[in-house]
Amino acid sequence: MGLVGAGEADIDWDVAWAIGYRFNDRILSGNRALGVDYSNDGGFLFDVVQQGPILGLVVRF
Repeated sequence: MGLVGAGEADIDWDVAWAIGYRFNDRILSGNRALGVDYSNDGGFLFDVVQQGPILGLVVRF
């Protein structure tokens, strides 16, 4: 999964992948990263990348 956008920020992005360990048919793990590059004329600056593990649940219907 991946997303890229802007809005009020210079750029926002979000990437997630679940190619990690599959515990069974319903639970899997992976990693996710989110980046934001935001600044305004008042001097506020927010330029950060956050990342870490994720757990997923597979639901089939």
